[in-house]
Amino acid sequence: MPILAKSLAFPLVALLVAAPGEPSPASGDVSAAVLSTLARRFADDAPLVRGLVIKRDRRMAGFVACGEVGAMPAARYQRFFITVPGGLAVLESDDPDLLARYWELNDC
Repeated sequence: MPILAKSLAFPLVALLVAAPGEPSPASGDVSAAVLSTLARRFADDAPLVRGLVIKRDRRMAGFVACGEVGAMPAARYQRFFITVPGGLAVLESDDPDLLARYWELNDC
């Protein structure tokens, strides 16, 4: 069995090295990455963003962004939290408690 594990370990490591994930954008590209992530969440309408805050993530490499977003005729805005790179986007409508925790941890 150890020989089988060794024979599978190398291809797995090679796969991880070959696909490291999304590269970290330069500081100027972070706002574009945030807007792109929000646009994917609001596929029907271009979202309106207000109070956008972008800062370096203290815990991981990259950035975090928070603010409020609404659909095109923005009758109601909701808070959001995004990680860049990675494109994790949490909206208030997804999970208000999780969003509040992310905002608290990142001083949004």
